[in-house]
Amino acid sequence: MDRLEILNYQQAANSWKDYKMKNKTVLIVDDEKDIRNIIKYNLEQKGLKCITANDGEEALKKLSDSPDLIILDIMMPSKDGYEVCRTIREQGNTVPIIFLTAMDREFDEIKGLEYGGDDYIRKPFSPNLLIARINSIFRRVDKIKQKGAVIEYDDLKINIETYIAEIDGKELTLPRKEFELLAFFMSQPNKIFTREALLSSIWEDDVYVVDRTIDVHINRIRSKLLNYKNCIETVKGVGYRFRPTNK
Repeated sequence: MDRLEILNYQQAANSWKDYKMKNKTVLIVDDEKDIRNIIKYNLEQKGLKCITANDGEEALKKLSDSPDLIILDIMMPSKDGYEVCRTIREQGNTVPIIFLTAMDREFDEIKGLEYGGDDYIRKPFSPNLLIARINSIFRRVDKIKQKGAVIEYDDLKINIETYIAEIDGKELTLPRKEFELLAFFMSQPNKIFTREALLSSIWEDDVYVVDRTIDVHINRIRSKLLNYKNCIETVKGVGYRFRPTNK
């Protein structure tokens, strides 16, 4: 763990004691029983309710329990974590997903983000770091929900309270991170943001991301905005901005 990761872990961990975890349920998906048990034990010590699944098929069935967050292993028999994540997102479910994997390649992390994952932690991992990441996600989700605002430009409309985005009354399928990026842009039109500023604003304490993270998410958002795709403008050499009139 490098100095930056240690610093961000400490910041997130220090805030845990101030955060209320009542009524939060985490679905733990891993084909290794020992890992499931270790995660379950540590999360339950923090007051979280845990349910488990030992493969992708069982994980999809456990969605009926409405988990607030999913910890998802990638390398599993039958359905791997990528396939499970893709299925969840295709159902329109925006539940936060943290990938947990032994793979150690930038390509794998980018692939996870493209499928709609929120975070990516490599094995072997520190249970305390995992707890800090979960805490960070829950705090960010609740912060956005508390705004309870509707932002709209012509036929493009987002509801920050319900996490619903619409174009001409038709709902868009946006995973949580994509929605948060779009909401961030729409709430501050015409302002230019660097990639670093977007990472620090949207990912907060989630530090384990690569340089292409923002580009991957923005390209996915644009592909879904139809006639509004040009509203998210690339400012060469600087970053991005949302220009409502740039249709």
